[in-house]
Amino acid sequence: MGFPTFKNVKEVPEVPETAIVVLSPDLVVDAVEELARKGVKNIILQSSGFSEYNGEGSEREEMLIRIAKENNLRLIGPNTIGLINYEERFATTLTPVRSFKAGEVSFIGQSGGLAGGLGWWQPNDLRFNKIVHLGNTCDVNEAELLRFFAQDSSTKVITAYFRNITDEIVDTIREVSKRKPVVMHCPEERRKELLEAGAICASFYNEIFELAKIFIHSPKPAGNRVAIIGPSSGAIDLALRLLEKNGLKLSELNPITVKTLKAKVLNERAKTINPVDYWPPNHLDGVEVGNKHKAAVEALLEDENVDIIILVLELMKEIEFDVKRAFQKSAEKGLKPIIAACIQIENESYERVVNGLYQLKIPVFSEVERAVKAAGVLVRYHKRIQKDF
Repeated sequence: MGFPTFKNVKEVPEVPETAIVVLSPDLVVDAVEELARKGVKNIILQSSGFSEYNGEGSEREEMLIRIAKENNLRLIGPNTIGLINYEERFATTLTPVRSFKAGEVSFIGQSGGLAGGLGWWQPNDLRFNKIVHLGNTCDVNEAELLRFFAQDSSTKVITAYFRNITDEIVDTIREVSKRKPVVMHCPEERRKELLEAGAICASFYNEIFELAKIFIHSPKPAGNRVAIIGPSSGAIDLALRLLEKNGLKLSELNPITVKTLKAKVLNERAKTINPVDYWPPNHLDGVEVGNKHKAAVEALLEDENVDIIILVLELMKEIEFDVKRAFQKSAEKGLKPIIAACIQIENESYERVVNGLYQLKIPVFSEVERAVKAAGVLVRYHKRIQKDF
């Protein structure tokens, strides 16, 4: 394939920065000793067959730890699937990496399958910066990696899936979360102390990445006052029920905004101003519905009493509109978080609507409840940061 190869470590003309070991477990200890003699200081042990199997495997792992200490080595693994650095186009995983387009989210995994899967699966258009599976953590551990990502300028949000959450991990999250959001799956038995430490807790795995994107695409909110736009009193009610639970409240709109909404958005029989329930439109027409959304978002964006805008997009094909055209001007200003919940959108329209929102970097959620939770998470995080500093 055009790459230089060598029969043994001695033949390598210079000292490599990093060695990756993928040998059978009975050969690994000798290989690490040979690498140490060569002067290699960083080794990724992707071989399995160590402490995860106890017995002889545990003895081999103890030997690796001893060699590392004696030779000032750093070891990742053993039993690791490896790591991916999208920014530097570097991967040691034997599982595929489909694209090296780098984002701002990094991931620490205690599962090789879940960590490796992020090489080909990018949830909700979220892009990763670095992914590390630590395996048995005989040397480099989760706490050290959390601290590394805290000072890594390319990482804006730290995400994690830990099977075993140690006191050291909790203590490190307490330190690191003051600098960057740490979004992770929180098992119920440690959820309270993780929340107190500053972790942003997801209740299920995919929610880790749903919550992470709110920090990538949303500006800092000035407060917790929310304006809601939608076509359905039922969908809007789903949001209203959860505002208080998530530390949010409806904003009292200023008179100028009220005047604009009555003139350009609301039906003359509208019962509320905020939530902005524009239904029914004069016609089942996407142009009219798009213009109503555009006018509403632009007015709310200028209202000093509104900190966050939640868009409930419930669209049949007759009223589908070009979301990119409607919201581009508002999104580009970046003044306030705009969060979208796409519910009950016909399949043929859904992809177009969601892709348009992705292009504008407006976070998209498949349920109103998730959008409200994300808004609350964003507010609480920034409130905590202000308090800590």
